[in-house]
Amino acid sequence: MKKVLLIDDMPTIIEQAQQMMENEYELIHCEETDNAIGLIKEQKPDIVILDMYLKDEAAYKILKDMKAEKDIPDMPVLFTGCDVSVTALSKIFNLGVADFVKKPFVENILFKKIEEQLKLSEIGYRYDK
Repeated sequence: MKKVLLIDDMPTIIEQAQQMMENEYELIHCEETDNAIGLIKEQKPDIVILDMYLKDEAAYKILKDMKAEKDIPDMPVLFTGCDVSVTALSKIFNLGVADFVKKPFVENILFKKIEEQLKLSEIGYRYDK
């Protein structure tokens, strides 16, 4: 079973993801952004779903730290948020984010994006690191 790490500070989103993914993926979640890099190193997820609106722009720091850490393999990162501008989308894609998925999650859209990125990762697609 593929491992998904969800980094989000909204308990309702974590609960929604747990209900959706219980039979499809091993879901690990993290609300404390200070622990995110350590959790990624420890758990070695196949994909990370990261809330782009964490306080103090923590999502951007986590993404930057992921790319800088030699102990963390190149992996797909999906940014997530309730609403996003074209400018913000351009910025996150330039930073090496694999895709964006809107919250609240729609199961078939979320799963499609996860599966697409996992397949790309399996065939060796390189994310900007």
